[in-house]
Amino acid sequence: MGSIKSETVKSAKWSFLQTLTVQPVQMVFGMVLARLITPSEMGILGLTAIFFAVAGCLAEAGFGSALIRKSDMTDEDVDTMFWFNLLMSFVLSLTLFLLAPWFASFYQQPELLWLTRVSAVMMLMMSTTSVHKTLFQRRRDFKTLAKIGMLSAFSGMPICLLLAWLGWGVWALMAQNVVASFVSLSLLWIRSPWKPRLVFSTQSFRSLFGFGSKLACAGLLHTLYTQLRTFIIGKFYSAAQLGLYSRGQHLSELAPVTINGVLASITYPILATVQHDDERLARAYRKYIKVSTVCIAWLCVLMASLAAPGVYILYGASWVPCAVYIQILSFAYAFDHICSINLNLLKVKGRSGIVLKLEVIKKSISVAILLYAATIGVEAICWGMVIYTQIAVIINSFYTGKLINLSWWRQQRDYLPYFALAFISVIPAYCITQCELHPFFQILLGGGISVLIYFGVLYAMKEEAFCEIFSEVKKQFQKKFSVAKKDC
Repeated sequence: MGSIKSETVKSAKWSFLQTLTVQPVQMVFGMVLARLITPSEMGILGLTAIFFAVAGCLAEAGFGSALIRKSDMTDEDVDTMFWFNLLMSFVLSLTLFLLAPWFASFYQQPELLWLTRVSAVMMLMMSTTSVHKTLFQRRRDFKTLAKIGMLSAFSGMPICLLLAWLGWGVWALMAQNVVASFVSLSLLWIRSPWKPRLVFSTQSFRSLFGFGSKLACAGLLHTLYTQLRTFIIGKFYSAAQLGLYSRGQHLSELAPVTINGVLASITYPILATVQHDDERLARAYRKYIKVSTVCIAWLCVLMASLAAPGVYILYGASWVPCAVYIQILSFAYAFDHICSINLNLLKVKGRSGIVLKLEVIKKSISVAILLYAATIGVEAICWGMVIYTQIAVIINSFYTGKLINLSWWRQQRDYLPYFALAFISVIPAYCITQCELHPFFQILLGGGISVLIYFGVLYAMKEEAFCEIFSEVKKQFQKKFSVAKKDC
């Protein structure tokens, strides 16, 4: 377990450095931007993500996971993946480009015509970087990926703010996406030692597609479900409501999805190295669940309790109605990392067929819940997501438990205590939001009290996962401090 721990810490350090650098800047950027554009304009751009996300999922076809898992990867495998991705992306981009007039007509939003076409070109452009990212992940070179991620994230912000100030509205947001994508593409091609050759191996294609195609179908089902909510809200409700929902979803998923994304990207290649040792795999799996839940459980529950004052301070009074969506969706995203780590374990064990089977079962249930909730309202759609997440956790945990001899109840005991403590710690914070105080002081007092209760109890109890995180952070801080002291 020692090597797995060191690999995880080394990889996570750079990914979290990227997060801690980018997120505060993006927060300030979002505060300024929200005062220059309207919820309706935000909602219009959100509509372009529907086919873009679906097409991107299809284009990759699960080959990235297949390459990372394959212990005897060859140059032919990599070249084959690149050209297949490019071909799929070209076909899908062209289809999306030609369907743009219908898309704009369907939503009765003329701006969507060229917004959709620009998105189609961006999708084709970014498909050329899929292999480069996969190879960096396989080598566990998260330092380079973090640097590229930070530069690309910052690059589009100035032009977006300038265009928004000049009144470009939704096109200011699109300009940010275009600039960031171009910078990311350029840096990935420059920094990557790998360059594609004119090689396509049918043997490699069959080998990779057998595993990757099932993951692609599973990913497509998940993407369709995720984007179906946007599709329904955008069609049957107003663009302003979609904008508020999109902003609420973004804020509620900010902390858990960021942490989960970091862990998912590093745990899969690391777990793949011990895929044949069930005992080590189970220990690593349980450790990842505990460590991630320590942070995610508290952050999600705190976000729900302080949603209203938080939105008011960040974005102004016009965005406050999205607070209710944050409060509901936070309880859905609080468990998302458990599903993700479960699926990573199944992929590591080569059970892509089970992953696809589970997605068919879960998404059949989720679509039924979504269609019924859509007849009630946007809040009901959010509650439907909470219900679906709990069902997904139960189903995923059951199959994973059978695979590594870890019962569902034992898994529950690994993370439920953190949620119980998190709920207790935010009760004072929520009560403070009901008092006649300025929102800034509500956040300051409520957040401060919650921190003292939650982390104070974990420290007093010497809880294993918390102590491990605390000792590792302390070690990294001391290391950086000693280096800085030597430099002085």
